[in-house]
Amino acid sequence: MTVHVKKLLRKGKCLILSYDEGLEHGPHEFNAKNVDPEWIFDLAYEARFSGIACHIGVAEKYHKGPYKDLPLIVKVNGSSKLPNISPISTQICSVERAVKAGASAIGFTMYDGSPNEPAMLESFGRIVEEAHAYNLPVIAWMYPRGPNINSQSNDILAYSVRMALELGADLVKVKYNGDSENLKWMVRCAGKTQVIVSAARKGSAIEFLDEAGVAMRSGVLGMATGRVLWQHKKPFTVAKALKAIVYDGKTAAEAAQLLR
Repeated sequence: MTVHVKKLLRKGKCLILSYDEGLEHGPHEFNAKNVDPEWIFDLAYEARFSGIACHIGVAEKYHKGPYKDLPLIVKVNGSSKLPNISPISTQICSVERAVKAGASAIGFTMYDGSPNEPAMLESFGRIVEEAHAYNLPVIAWMYPRGPNINSQSNDILAYSVRMALELGADLVKVKYNGDSENLKWMVRCAGKTQVIVSAARKGSAIEFLDEAGVAMRSGVLGMATGRVLWQHKKPFTVAKALKAIVYDGKTAAEAAQLLR
């Protein structure tokens, strides 16, 4: 594992709190607490996440004070849900600007399968080259979307992680479709590009922990979570249980005891 990826690890594992939904989905995702980025940064800091992912505006305004010690992942491209166009995520921030904001890693969203995929591929290649010049790792958010694309297909998901490897990503974040055997295959397809998964948003906290346990046993480097955690009524408690699974290798049943 390259040295620059180690910046995002605790106990050799990766646990990322995502907070890019304000741009991608809009404020309807928020309540009176989690609408405040400082509250989210406090959650990531107190729960000892190994990184927090957000867009540049939030990073520049809130990655300050005690939160400066929290590894920052700046998403350098993005989109809103307002335009009625084929999926595309365009660059909105330079790597240099992300570095000035204190980035420990660069995040990039790829809608593989979209008619706009070629433009994103070109942009991603440039981002990887620039980030590696600063010795920063690049995390590819691989989200298959487009005509005739089944985003939950085993073959498509395996293709996504292989694309991340071929394109030079250091880590790849993908959604877990519930098939643990295919997840093991995805880890092999990704080669030396490390796999991070996000669990489904549906279900209870126990089901969320079960998915996390299965994913970690499948050989992934770690987990990334956003709304499923910070929309929960007891996010700090759930974070503690999730941390036990990812960092300490606890089973879902053992971690669930912490919810009490």
